[in-house]
Amino acid sequence: MLQAQADKGCAAPGRAWRGIRDEMSTFYRLFLSVRDLPCPTLAAIQGHAIGAGFCVALGCDFRFVAREAKLGLNFTRLGVHPGMGATWTLPRLIGPALAAELLYTSRLVEGEEAARIGLANRALDREEVLSEARATAAQIAENAPAAVRAVKRALARSESASIEDQLQFEASEQAHNFESSDAQEGIAAVREKRAPAFKGI
Repeated sequence: MLQAQADKGCAAPGRAWRGIRDEMSTFYRLFLSVRDLPCPTLAAIQGHAIGAGFCVALGCDFRFVAREAKLGLNFTRLGVHPGMGATWTLPRLIGPALAAELLYTSRLVEGEEAARIGLANRALDREEVLSEARATAAQIAENAPAAVRAVKRALARSESASIEDQLQFEASEQAHNFESSDAQEGIAAVREKRAPAFKGI
């Protein structure tokens, strides 16, 4: 039996298999820890992002890509099962049918298509990618830090929460924010027609 597996190029289950599995799992978690950051994360993709590199970008909250960039998950073309959460993140971004197509075929998409199907927030000229990502980050940074962090938590938990559970979470976070000086500052700034000066408290 083991010889037959070896002849087919398959690793026999056992210590070697468990070692590879555990090593890959550690590798995934290291790179996908970007998902656990309390602040929004942005990927600026000026060139090609294929395989593991694109999986890291999928773990970010935003993706800005060059129009001519090629993006994709070419795992099956390499004879390997997709990793780094690809089968989890991709369907949530573009839906199950398109995700299945890209994962089964290993087809690469260019920046314009990526933006059209929801893989990217925007497709831009290559020289504009980084500046647009920085401008968006600056826009986010102008908002109340506690509210932004709460939105990130809310979006993460919405992947498995019911609408009722999510409503309770939102109500709880709003009640917490209303007690902050940043909420008072935000409301005052609207009334006074000026930019708010948030302090993160």
